[in-house]
Amino acid sequence: MGLGKVAGVGVEERRLISEIVSRVLKSVDVSSIGIRSLNLKPFEVLVAVILSQKTNRENVRKALESFRKEFKSVEEVASARVSRIERAIRPAGLWRMKAPRIKLIAKQVSKLENGLDEILKLPYPEAKKALSSMKGIGPKTADVFLMIARDEQVLPIDTHIFRVMRRLGVAGEREDYESLRVKLESAVEPEMRMTAHLALIEFGRSICKARNPRCGECPLAELCPSKVKA
Repeated sequence: MGLGKVAGVGVEERRLISEIVSRVLKSVDVSSIGIRSLNLKPFEVLVAVILSQKTNRENVRKALESFRKEFKSVEEVASARVSRIERAIRPAGLWRMKAPRIKLIAKQVSKLENGLDEILKLPYPEAKKALSSMKGIGPKTADVFLMIARDEQVLPIDTHIFRVMRRLGVAGEREDYESLRVKLESAVEPEMRMTAHLALIEFGRSICKARNPRCGECPLAELCPSKVKA
């Protein structure tokens, strides 16, 4: 990938992002991270994305396993009581918030003639628009779903990535989701975007933490204007 200006992203900024991602990839092992090995149906992928918010991977796996045992179809989820969904996903935490959202999305998906397969056949902009038009699905959830369900070469931005990039001066305080996504994608090769997404999240969880960041162990310390001095 060349380093010319892309969508308002300057050459130096792209170099900085490229260096950040390169160092993070060398410091974080993401080989065992992901849910692709579970052979999930499209709706189960979407549920997994929702369950993953504000919890850890082990809790997601437990909740997803419980959910898959309890429900065999989108229609069954759509017609279920919220309390039943809550019991199934309890290991993921925040079940009272996530269960109504899962039911709401299931009701909308069940009305599609061919379910989520219908959306997965669309080009990326149209697929993302169709997903984001559903109540309960935002741009990040749509991007993560497409990335996992059909290998969309996108780099979704979560709270950990936002925090890392703000501290490094790549993202402004009022930077929005799409703006930062475009910035990062401009500096990361398409085939590396999923790996970069996972690595940046893990880096934010383990090193560049919201509280008590481990700046003394950070491979980005010399690049970071926000580093905490020992």
